[in-house]
Amino acid sequence: MAANEDDEDVVVDASVRRSRAEFVFEALLKAIVRVDRRPGDLLLKDDIARELGVSRQPVTDAINRLAGLGLVTVIPQVNSYVSRISPADVIESSFLRSAVEAQIVHELASHPKSAVVTALRNQLLEQVQLVAAGDVDGFHDADDAFHRMLVELAGLPGLWDQIAAARLHLVRVRRLGLPRPGRLAISYAEHSMVVDEIEAGRPRKAANTIAHHIRYNEGELRRLQKDLPQYFL
Repeated sequence: MAANEDDEDVVVDASVRRSRAEFVFEALLKAIVRVDRRPGDLLLKDDIARELGVSRQPVTDAINRLAGLGLVTVIPQVNSYVSRISPADVIESSFLRSAVEAQIVHELASHPKSAVVTALRNQLLEQVQLVAAGDVDGFHDADDAFHRMLVELAGLPGLWDQIAAARLHLVRVRRLGLPRPGRLAISYAEHSMVVDEIEAGRPRKAANTIAHHIRYNEGELRRLQKDLPQYFL
Protein backbone atom coordinates (compact mmCIF):
# COMPACT_ATOMS: atom_id res chain seq x y z
CA MET A 1 0.00 0.00 0.00
CA ALA A 2 2.81 2.38 0.86
CA ALA A 3 4.43 1.73 -2.52
CA ASN A 4 1.20 2.66 -4.28
CA GLU A 5 0.98 5.88 -2.29
CA ASP A 6 4.56 6.71 -3.24
CA ASP A 7 3.72 6.12 -6.89
CA GLU A 8 0.72 8.44 -6.59
CA ASP A 9 2.90 11.11 -5.00
CA VAL A 10 5.32 10.87 -7.94
CA VAL A 11 2.46 11.26 -10.42
CA VAL A 12 1.08 14.27 -8.51
CA ASP A 13 4.52 15.89 -8.30
CA ALA A 14 5.05 15.43 -12.06
CA SER A 15 1.62 16.87 -12.79
CA VAL A 16 2.26 19.92 -10.59
CA ARG A 17 5.65 20.47 -12.26
CA ARG A 18 4.07 20.32 -15.73
CA SER A 19 1.33 22.71 -14.63
CA ARG A 20 3.81 25.22 -13.25
CA ALA A 21 6.04 24.96 -16.30
CA GLU A 22 2.99 25.55 -18.54
CA PHE A 23 2.03 28.59 -16.48
CA VAL A 24 5.54 30.06 -16.78
CA PHE A 25 5.68 29.20 -20.49
CA GLU A 26 2.40 30.98 -21.22
CA ALA A 27 3.42 34.03 -19.18
CA LEU A 28 6.80 34.36 -20.90
CA LEU A 29 5.35 33.62 -24.34
CA LYS A 30 2.77 36.37 -23.92
CA ALA A 31 5.39 38.83 -22.69
CA ILE A 32 7.74 38.05 -25.59
CA VAL A 33 5.07 38.16 -28.30
CA ARG A 34 3.68 41.44 -26.94
CA VAL A 35 7.25 42.70 -26.78
CA ASP A 36 6.92 43.48 -23.06
CA ARG A 37 10.13 41.46 -22.95
CA ARG A 38 12.04 42.91 -25.86
CA PRO A 39 14.51 41.25 -28.21
CA GLY A 40 17.86 41.04 -26.45
CA ASP A 41 16.40 41.26 -22.92
CA LEU A 42 18.05 38.91 -20.43
CA LEU A 43 15.87 36.21 -18.89
CA LEU A 44 17.16 35.87 -15.32
CA LYS A 45 15.71 32.68 -13.89
CA ASP A 46 15.80 33.75 -10.25
CA ASP A 47 14.03 37.02 -11.03
CA ILE A 48 11.38 35.28 -13.15
CA ALA A 49 10.85 32.63 -10.47
CA ARG A 50 10.28 35.31 -7.82
CA GLU A 51 8.02 37.33 -10.12
CA LEU A 52 5.81 34.33 -10.92
CA GLY A 53 6.00 32.64 -7.53
CA VAL A 54 7.61 29.39 -8.69
CA SER A 55 10.93 27.59 -8.34
CA ARG A 56 13.72 27.75 -10.91
CA GLN A 57 12.89 24.39 -12.52
CA PRO A 58 9.59 25.41 -14.17
CA VAL A 59 11.35 28.53 -15.45
CA THR A 60 14.12 26.39 -16.95
CA ASP A 61 11.55 24.08 -18.58
CA ALA A 62 9.64 27.03 -20.04
CA ILE A 63 12.77 28.73 -21.36
CA ASN A 64 13.84 25.51 -23.08
CA ARG A 65 10.43 25.28 -24.80
CA LEU A 66 10.66 28.88 -25.93
CA ALA A 67 14.15 28.22 -27.28
CA GLY A 68 12.66 25.43 -29.36
CA LEU A 69 10.28 27.97 -30.91
CA GLY A 70 13.16 30.30 -31.72
CA LEU A 71 11.98 32.97 -29.28
CA VAL A 72 14.75 32.52 -26.71
CA THR A 73 18.49 32.03 -27.13
CA VAL A 74 20.19 29.92 -24.47
CA ILE A 75 23.92 30.18 -23.85
CA PRO A 76 24.75 27.14 -21.67
CA GLN A 77 26.30 27.98 -18.31
CA VAL A 78 26.02 31.70 -19.10
CA ASN A 79 22.51 33.09 -19.60
CA SER A 80 19.36 33.19 -21.69
CA TYR A 81 17.87 36.13 -23.52
CA VAL A 82 14.92 36.94 -25.78
CA SER A 83 16.00 36.15 -29.33
CA ARG A 84 16.37 38.99 -31.77
CA ILE A 85 13.94 38.90 -34.66
CA SER A 86 15.04 37.16 -37.83
CA PRO A 87 13.83 39.10 -40.91
CA ALA A 88 13.96 35.88 -42.95
CA ASP A 89 11.64 34.15 -40.46
CA VAL A 90 9.24 37.10 -40.59
CA ILE A 91 9.07 37.01 -44.40
CA GLU A 92 8.48 33.25 -44.40
CA SER A 93 5.78 33.59 -41.75
CA SER A 94 4.12 36.38 -43.71
CA PHE A 95 4.16 34.31 -46.90
CA LEU A 96 2.71 31.27 -45.15
CA ARG A 97 -0.06 33.13 -43.36
CA SER A 98 -1.08 35.21 -46.36
CA ALA A 99 -1.33 32.10 -48.55
CA VAL A 100 -3.33 30.11 -46.01
CA GLU A 101 -5.69 32.87 -44.93
CA ALA A 102 -6.27 34.06 -48.50
CA GLN A 103 -7.51 30.57 -49.35
CA ILE A 104 -9.67 30.50 -46.23
CA VAL A 105 -11.47 33.78 -46.96
CA HIS A 106 -11.75 32.76 -50.62
CA GLU A 107 -13.74 29.75 -49.45
CA LEU A 108 -15.87 31.81 -47.06
CA ALA A 109 -16.66 34.36 -49.77
CA SER A 110 -17.40 31.66 -52.33
CA HIS A 111 -20.30 30.47 -50.18
CA PRO A 112 -21.23 33.45 -47.97
CA LYS A 113 -23.40 32.62 -44.98
CA SER A 114 -25.27 35.14 -42.86
CA ALA A 115 -24.21 33.42 -39.63
CA VAL A 116 -20.54 33.74 -40.61
CA VAL A 117 -20.89 37.42 -41.49
CA THR A 118 -22.82 38.13 -38.29
CA ALA A 119 -20.13 36.49 -36.15
CA LEU A 120 -17.41 38.50 -37.87
CA ARG A 121 -19.36 41.76 -37.63
CA ASN A 122 -19.84 41.21 -33.89
CA GLN A 123 -16.11 40.71 -33.49
CA LEU A 124 -15.48 43.93 -35.42
CA LEU A 125 -17.68 45.82 -32.93
CA GLU A 126 -15.17 44.94 -30.20
CA GLN A 127 -12.30 46.09 -32.39
CA VAL A 128 -13.77 49.49 -33.12
CA GLN A 129 -14.23 50.12 -29.39
CA LEU A 130 -10.60 49.21 -28.76
CA VAL A 131 -9.47 51.54 -31.55
CA ALA A 132 -11.46 54.39 -30.02
CA ALA A 133 -9.87 53.68 -26.63
CA GLY A 134 -6.37 53.41 -28.10
CA ASP A 135 -6.04 50.04 -26.36
CA VAL A 136 -3.04 48.45 -28.10
CA ASP A 137 -2.93 45.32 -25.94
CA GLY A 138 -6.66 44.76 -26.25
CA PHE A 139 -6.58 45.28 -30.00
CA HIS A 140 -3.65 42.87 -30.32
CA ASP A 141 -5.78 40.17 -28.67
CA ALA A 142 -8.86 41.05 -30.74
CA ASP A 143 -6.77 40.97 -33.93
CA ASP A 144 -5.64 37.44 -33.11
CA ALA A 145 -9.23 36.46 -32.30
CA PHE A 146 -10.44 37.78 -35.66
CA HIS A 147 -7.91 35.76 -37.67
CA ARG A 148 -8.55 32.67 -35.58
CA MET A 149 -12.29 33.10 -36.10
CA LEU A 150 -11.81 33.09 -39.87
CA VAL A 151 -10.06 29.74 -39.63
CA GLU A 152 -12.68 28.28 -37.32
CA LEU A 153 -15.62 29.55 -39.41
CA ALA A 154 -14.07 27.82 -42.42
CA GLY A 155 -14.32 24.56 -40.46
CA LEU A 156 -10.56 24.19 -40.01
CA PRO A 157 -9.94 24.93 -36.30
CA GLY A 158 -6.87 22.71 -36.09
CA LEU A 159 -5.14 24.72 -38.79
CA TRP A 160 -4.61 27.64 -36.42
CA ASP A 161 -2.47 25.53 -34.11
CA GLN A 162 -0.49 24.14 -37.04
CA ILE A 163 0.68 27.59 -38.11
CA ALA A 164 1.01 28.94 -34.55
CA ALA A 165 4.78 28.46 -34.25
CA ALA A 166 5.47 30.06 -37.63
CA ARG A 167 3.28 33.08 -36.94
CA LEU A 168 5.08 34.01 -33.72
CA HIS A 169 7.91 35.74 -35.59
CA LEU A 170 5.44 37.81 -37.60
CA VAL A 171 3.37 38.68 -34.53
CA ARG A 172 6.33 40.35 -32.79
CA VAL A 173 6.79 42.68 -35.77
CA ARG A 174 3.08 43.41 -35.89
CA ARG A 175 3.06 44.14 -32.15
CA LEU A 176 5.99 46.53 -32.46
CA GLY A 177 4.14 48.39 -35.22
CA LEU A 178 0.69 48.64 -33.60
CA PRO A 179 1.46 51.67 -31.39
CA ARG A 180 2.35 53.71 -34.48
CA PRO A 181 -0.25 56.52 -34.83
CA GLY A 182 -3.19 55.42 -36.97
CA ARG A 183 -2.17 51.77 -37.22
CA LEU A 184 -5.01 50.43 -35.06
CA ALA A 185 -7.59 52.20 -37.23
CA ILE A 186 -5.96 50.94 -40.42
CA SER A 187 -5.95 47.34 -39.18
CA TYR A 188 -9.60 47.61 -38.19
CA ALA A 189 -10.50 49.07 -41.60
CA GLU A 190 -8.70 46.23 -43.39
CA HIS A 191 -10.52 43.63 -41.29
CA SER A 192 -13.80 45.34 -42.10
CA MET A 193 -13.01 45.29 -45.82
CA VAL A 194 -12.36 41.53 -45.64
CA VAL A 195 -15.79 40.99 -44.08
CA ASP A 196 -17.40 43.25 -46.70
CA GLU A 197 -15.92 41.12 -49.49
CA ILE A 198 -17.02 37.89 -47.82
CA GLU A 199 -20.56 39.20 -47.40
CA ALA A 200 -20.66 40.42 -51.02
CA GLY A 201 -19.52 37.02 -52.27
CA ARG A 202 -16.36 38.29 -53.94
CA PRO A 203 -13.80 35.55 -53.20
CA ARG A 204 -10.93 36.95 -55.26
CA LYS A 205 -11.18 40.41 -53.72
CA ALA A 206 -11.55 38.91 -50.24
CA ALA A 207 -8.39 36.85 -50.76
CA ASN A 208 -6.42 39.81 -52.12
CA THR A 209 -7.57 42.04 -49.25
CA ILE A 210 -6.46 39.67 -46.49
CA ALA A 211 -3.18 38.91 -48.26
CA HIS A 212 -2.44 42.64 -48.48
CA HIS A 213 -3.39 43.06 -44.82
CA ILE A 214 -0.99 40.34 -43.67
CA ARG A 215 1.88 41.20 -46.00
CA TYR A 216 1.73 44.83 -44.90
CA ASN A 217 3.94 43.62 -42.08
CA GLU A 218 6.81 43.09 -44.52
CA GLY A 219 6.91 46.85 -45.07
CA GLU A 220 6.59 47.35 -41.32
CA LEU A 221 9.60 45.06 -40.92
CA ARG A 222 11.75 47.27 -43.14
CA ARG A 223 10.73 50.39 -41.23
CA LEU A 224 11.40 48.80 -37.86
CA GLN A 225 14.80 47.52 -38.97
CA LYS A 226 15.78 51.14 -39.61
CA ASP A 227 14.22 52.53 -36.43
CA LEU A 228 15.05 49.69 -34.02
CA PRO A 229 18.03 47.82 -35.48
CA GLN A 230 18.98 46.45 -32.05
CA TYR A 231 15.90 44.20 -32.11
CA PHE A 232 16.84 42.38 -35.32
CA LEU A 233 19.48 39.93 -36.47
